[in-house]
Amino acid sequence: MTALFGDLVFPPLIQSLLLLVAIGVIVGLLYVIRPPVNQRTVLAFVPWIVAGAVLHVFYRLGEILQVRIYPPGIAPLFATPAVYLITFVFMGAVWVMSAMIVPGKRLRQKVPQYLGATGFGMATPLVALIFWQGLDPEVAPMEPIWPAFGLIVSLVLTAVVYFVIGAWRTYIIARARYVGALVVFAHMFDGVTTAIGVDVLGAGERSQVPRRVMDFAADLPTADLLGEGWLFVVFKVFLASAIVAYFSADLTEHESQTNLLFAFVTALGLGPAVHNFFLFILSP
Repeated sequence: MTALFGDLVFPPLIQSLLLLVAIGVIVGLLYVIRPPVNQRTVLAFVPWIVAGAVLHVFYRLGEILQVRIYPPGIAPLFATPAVYLITFVFMGAVWVMSAMIVPGKRLRQKVPQYLGATGFGMATPLVALIFWQGLDPEVAPMEPIWPAFGLIVSLVLTAVVYFVIGAWRTYIIARARYVGALVVFAHMFDGVTTAIGVDVLGAGERSQVPRRVMDFAADLPTADLLGEGWLFVVFKVFLASAIVAYFSADLTEHESQTNLLFAFVTALGLGPAVHNFFLFILSP
């Protein structure tokens, strides 16, 4: 199990420099063009996050099974955090090109469509390849029950939490709408899959922050009944909900900046969650 800031592996110096230059070019072009970032744009980032997470799953499979999935010279590029940065470079290139060719009056509608469609086109064959990899005798049989259960529980609990937020402050839901729900779901999904991995599947946790939270939960009187992972779920959802509640007020005056913040926070939760989900399905 992994997280964006857990057990980092950095590529060799030359590759890291080239990656940083590519990121700088993309960020610079986006700053000059300044395409609008609305809630549809944030949703269009989701398949790209999924694609990056799946690419990292293959890297982890190579580690676990001691097989060479990526060529050794470029394998570190598919560890964290490099794999998400590379995904951003490809996504950013599509974002820049679509923002340059779409007429100005249609930017808000068409650019998210192009960005989401290309991301979906990239993520779909990668997800299919994951399931094809699951047919390998070294991996099979696949174990989808607990990951699917985690996904369903995450969706249900996200709806409950977002309803509670709306009952507390209706204007938060009115402003944040589905992007606020996406932020809460991303971290709910990460928390739930992590809890399932630790308490049910016996997976280890490599990231320091969740490990410390769960170590604290293990010392509580509730440990025998609830396990260790429940406190990490509460911790993640509380932080995500607080971010949505606090920054939703900025969506009116600073739409693009706030949506970019929500997109970043979403990626911090959804990337590790999707990674956990597919790695647990393969359950090597």
